[in-house]
Amino acid sequence: MLKKTFIHLPQVGPATELHFWRQGLHTWEDFLAARAVPGLNPLRLTDLQRQLEQSLGHLDHPSYFGRRLPPGERWRLFKQYQPQTAYVDIETTGSHWPHLWVTVIGLYDGQNFHQFVQGENLWDFLEIIDNYKMLVTFNGSQFDLPVLQAFFEGRGFRQTHIDLRFVLARLGFKGGLKRIEPQFGLDRPSDLAGLDGYDAVLLWERSRRGDRAARDLLLRYNQEDVINLESLMEQAYELACRRVLAPVKP
Repeated sequence: MLKKTFIHLPQVGPATELHFWRQGLHTWEDFLAARAVPGLNPLRLTDLQRQLEQSLGHLDHPSYFGRRLPPGERWRLFKQYQPQTAYVDIETTGSHWPHLWVTVIGLYDGQNFHQFVQGENLWDFLEIIDNYKMLVTFNGSQFDLPVLQAFFEGRGFRQTHIDLRFVLARLGFKGGLKRIEPQFGLDRPSDLAGLDGYDAVLLWERSRRGDRAARDLLLRYNQEDVINLESLMEQAYELACRRVLAPVKP
């Protein structure tokens, strides 16, 4: 989908992008080979072709496109950079900063799963996260990333970020993660079904008092949150592609 995308170019919006597709310019290579495009004067065509050549030169840098795409369109980057993507979810002692602490961070890259726990290895997260170029969260732009930045004393995250909450909402799937998961065929184990963020706070308090079962349940709850993000992202990407490309005539 990335190389079908034109809305990262200056003064190109969804309507212009659709016009290009309907002219048979389905990819950057199609556009670069065009000698004329209806609705574009030669100077504008030359400028856009120059911009696309720069895009080809930045294919190893998702941040280049992340800065140029509206946040709601960054889902288009997913397949191109999936091998360099980390799915992230956090647990905390509450819901309002500064009256909370990060207790658990889960990170999954499609193959390897890592957990970072307060009082054990939490700060190792900063070293591991640097291995990735893109992050996928659910509501991370509103909660996870701001909390992590504050907790880690202003540490910024250079990765391009896709917030699945808003991708799914544009596709008609609204509500929290636990409500949306079953609509995508994701069912949690019976002992995790019904648990939410408030339960995670209570489980952490019990674990601090030495309850190993509570600790194990909390870590499994966090792991389920994180690993399910991969399937949700893959399915949301396919649905979003179909939605965007549907108006294009064969």
